[in-house]
Amino acid sequence: MAKDRGRSSRSGGRPASRSGGSSEGRGGAGRADSRGGGRSTGRPESRSGPRAESRTGARSESGGGGRPDGRGGPRGAGRGGGRYESRGEGRPEVAVPYNSTVISSTPRPPGSTPSGAKPNSAFMISGRERLSLGIHSVREALKVRPHAIKRFGLRDDFARAPQLKELADLAQEFNVEVMPLSVKELDNIGSGHQGAAAVITESPHFDFNKLKAMEKCVLVACDGLEDPMNLGAVLRSSWLLGASGILLPQDRSVTLTTASAKVASGGAEHVPVEIVTNLPRELELLREAGFWIFGLAEKGTGFPWEFKLPEKIVWVIGSESSGLRVTVERACDELVKLPQVPGGSSFNAAVSASMALYESARQHGFTVES
Repeated sequence: MAKDRGRSSRSGGRPASRSGGSSEGRGGAGRADSRGGGRSTGRPESRSGPRAESRTGARSESGGGGRPDGRGGPRGAGRGGGRYESRGEGRPEVAVPYNSTVISSTPRPPGSTPSGAKPNSAFMISGRERLSLGIHSVREALKVRPHAIKRFGLRDDFARAPQLKELADLAQEFNVEVMPLSVKELDNIGSGHQGAAAVITESPHFDFNKLKAMEKCVLVACDGLEDPMNLGAVLRSSWLLGASGILLPQDRSVTLTTASAKVASGGAEHVPVEIVTNLPRELELLREAGFWIFGLAEKGTGFPWEFKLPEKIVWVIGSESSGLRVTVERACDELVKLPQVPGGSSFNAAVSASMALYESARQHGFTVES
């Protein structure tokens, strides 16, 4: 007999497991009681048992074994002022290899410039501006925020290239000036340009109050993701599978770069990326706002489809090399695993995120636009 798909009460237990009633998951009855009786009493004793042990030797489904507890501890103190102030001028400057010069004989990642080249000054970015490269990324920027495009360049033979001509037509529709550029000029701006480049002055906004008011909302939190390409793939899947935002820790984590946005193929124009100083604290605040926190880890209590997933959920993805930190793992309501053949490896972080996002989209009523 099929179980009721309605969301289970926090005071009565965790989201029910399809394979056998309620899953006690992360803390058994002790955790469920604490959720119903208020947070002022602190975490139940059951959370400080096996959960506090080092993850050494246990691998996360999102990409590796657990980080030693030595890495743990919430990153930074309390949030202090208003929410998500880290989007302001305090946002860290992260050194990314995609903007550095490389030896010309080696392949260049998207966004990098050839050795000794001087980028076109019109496409130098500053402040909150960002560079978008590639046909798909630039097309979405034209569709979503044409008013925020400060510079827009196309390969000078765009009239003879159908996809570039389409971008030129979109630009004309939105009164965006087209700057014809030679291939050399585009190469100097960044690799992987596909004949299109744009400087954009705004990004999607992470609105916490709006998220709280939504009846259904899916978020992704990446705990220490290291590869910009993986972040781009997560961003692309988040867009296409209906996620409303991505959280990244401020320390020891990749941030959104030109290379990430290029891999996202337009996702950077739809899904806001928020940098937070203390990821476990942010997860706790989201829990207080009605979200359930599901982490991907090999020692999970079940597969995602064995749970009646709540309508407001945060999927937590660990780093490629170390999985979830202990402090982040403790902040999760449930740990779930993904199926795979026996072995010493695990899924790529972006693949894990896509599988989890698909299941929540399926259970929430996945629709396909015609």
